[in-house]
Amino acid sequence: MFRQANKRPLKFAGSWYEADPKRLAGQLDGFDSSAQKKVVPLVSELADCEIMAVVAPHAGYTFSGPTAACSYMAAAKKKVKRVFLLGPSHYKAFRGAAISSDKSFATVFGDLPVDCDVVADLKNSRLFHELSDVHRDEHSLEMQLAFIKRDFGNVKIVPILIGRLEDAFEARQIAACIRSYLREGDLIAVSSDFTHYGPRYGYTPFMTGGDFAESVKKLDLEAFSHLQANDLDGFFAFYRRTEDTICGIYALAVMLALLPEDARGHLIDYRTSRDSIVEDDRNSVSYLSIAFASKKGWTVDEGLTDEEKQTLLKIARASLDSFVRSGRAADFSRPESGIRIDDRLKRPQGVFVTLFRHRPGQKKELRGCIGYIMPVKPLFQAVVENAQSACSRDHRFEPVRPDELAEIEIEISVLTTPKEISSYKDIRLGQDGILFFCQGKQSVFLPHVATEFGWTLEETLSQLAAKAGAPRMAWKGPTARFEVFQAISIEEGHKP
Repeated sequence: MFRQANKRPLKFAGSWYEADPKRLAGQLDGFDSSAQKKVVPLVSELADCEIMAVVAPHAGYTFSGPTAACSYMAAAKKKVKRVFLLGPSHYKAFRGAAISSDKSFATVFGDLPVDCDVVADLKNSRLFHELSDVHRDEHSLEMQLAFIKRDFGNVKIVPILIGRLEDAFEARQIAACIRSYLREGDLIAVSSDFTHYGPRYGYTPFMTGGDFAESVKKLDLEAFSHLQANDLDGFFAFYRRTEDTICGIYALAVMLALLPEDARGHLIDYRTSRDSIVEDDRNSVSYLSIAFASKKGWTVDEGLTDEEKQTLLKIARASLDSFVRSGRAADFSRPESGIRIDDRLKRPQGVFVTLFRHRPGQKKELRGCIGYIMPVKPLFQAVVENAQSACSRDHRFEPVRPDELAEIEIEISVLTTPKEISSYKDIRLGQDGILFFCQGKQSVFLPHVATEFGWTLEETLSQLAAKAGAPRMAWKGPTARFEVFQAISIEEGHKP
């Protein structure tokens, strides 16, 4: 089949949905007529909120089109400028996320341009793989394109297929790579069907011999309850327990990791394939239309305020003192802690906590340094855990003693998400933190390490290789790989 260069062609038009623009437009108009009675009341209810994300099914339009139409009609409430389109891969397995080199995606109503700048940047993350052929064979994203083009016009799209993820941690990692690009006018659209029940799908958890429709619906609504509450950990726990056959399970998890904390899900439409094929009494696929609304919207991260930096230092100091003196973690959930944790500090972000001992008349000395490179925990919680670990689990040092606390200074390094670089020559010494990978070994230096020791780039990389347990010149080898990140340094300072 001839394929135009740099454009993902249509593959399922004419089979899964109409290929003729006029016939397809008429079909979508019919879907809209039935969707209005469900969407209009919701839009009125959410008048003071912004729709941040929608979930829509991806079966043939005869089956799931009316449900998908509800999602996009709800999203049309806002002025959509760009769509981050997430969906599963049905035909090829892979880990992480897949992007495409195509610069546009065809639709029956005309092409949609890809935001190539964002895609090129995402490609620098080890979590994202360029798998254009996987995109060209996949239907989950294609089934959303006609709605996007018809309802939002010539908006840019960022098409991402989500492969297998091990847990919520990996979902948060992928979300961290995407989050920095989200701006006002951006919509997340997740393509996912829900429970696939029956012998055809190898999933029959309910007792046979009766109608299973209510049991399937109960399972679907349990999954929705976690989505509704923006509960990523609960959603993964539900999946592990039930092994529910939600094909977009990992794409939905990434969406939850991206949503603002106050975002909540609203179920607009629910139906199954049996609503279209009544004679199929053994199998069923569920379709849900969900809209996620928030009063806060996407917030551009402009860094930490001075007040937030001081709050992190207070959290680190209280955690350090409590753990060294009593072996217990400090509790910041109680008002009497005197520390207010705002939403910015609840956002997952990588962080290191470094401890120095500064004795009178002597040069300060390192006393412990431990952190999370990736955004695995809310920032304040990561500071709590790494303050405790730095004083007790850094194998290079004995645990900090209570009599040392008055001489301990704290430095917090808040990290950006690491991005891969093509060569060590791209490292900006003193500005970039460096992650070194070589033959299954890895090590890390924070940005200030090289300047503090007065090392050249070559000396820094040799030290980094030695720290990883590799030969000192391994950084020159063909298997060496580097990622860089930046850090905001927050220093407690010396207390005379």
